[in-house]
Amino acid sequence: MKSTAQGLTGFARPKIALLAAVMVAAPTMTLSVAGCAQGPRMQAPFTLSDPTQRHPIQVGEGEAMLDIAAPRGTRGLTGTQWNRLYGYLSNYHERGTGGLVVRTPSGSGNQAEAKRVYGDVRHAMRRSGISPRDVRVEPYYANGDPSAPVRLSYMEFRAKGPDCPDWSENLARNPANLPSPNMGCATQKNLAAMIADPQDLLSPQPEAPRPGERRDTVWRKYVKGEPTGAKWAPQNQPLPERALTSESAVGN
Repeated sequence: MKSTAQGLTGFARPKIALLAAVMVAAPTMTLSVAGCAQGPRMQAPFTLSDPTQRHPIQVGEGEAMLDIAAPRGTRGLTGTQWNRLYGYLSNYHERGTGGLVVRTPSGSGNQAEAKRVYGDVRHAMRRSGISPRDVRVEPYYANGDPSAPVRLSYMEFRAKGPDCPDWSENLARNPANLPSPNMGCATQKNLAAMIADPQDLLSPQPEAPRPGERRDTVWRKYVKGEPTGAKWAPQNQPLPERALTSESAVGN
């Protein structure tokens, strides 16, 4: 029995030693995995293959402002100021989400000049088709500024592209076959910079009414029992068909 016990004890020792080795190695393996999790590939949700989810475009409201200088001695807007103002009002028509706010200086050293500039602004708004009901005029304290501007502002939607994080990873070595952290990021960033109306990213615009001129013409012909197809003269046909028509006419 003693020899048997010694045999069992001697046989069990390697198992205990092996278990101890695994327990010592486990923290090392955990640290290694944790170290890999901090790499660039793990910073983005690597399980998402859709760039719109990995690198979303943020859409929010921002204030679009235009300051129109009114220095002493001016008699109204200059040509450059007129162009900037009409461009600003055009953008308001296309992208404005609320009313237009006009702030005029109070307590400044250029009250008369600012009043003339404000008159030109009102004239430009009328010519641009902006209703007075959509405009709010309010003063702001200029604290004696001799060249206080007339300020226009409105709210608009703005798109902010993603910040493409890290381009240092070697894409040639990818044993896990995972998407790169920046996959699709540049495309999303360019789309945010180029889009005309960021509100389109939130909801589609309503459809424009369809043109009905051709439909009315076809319907009238159908009611009269006439052929509804369009009639094409030889001179209106594409070049190959026009050539065939001319050759057949000569042959006849």
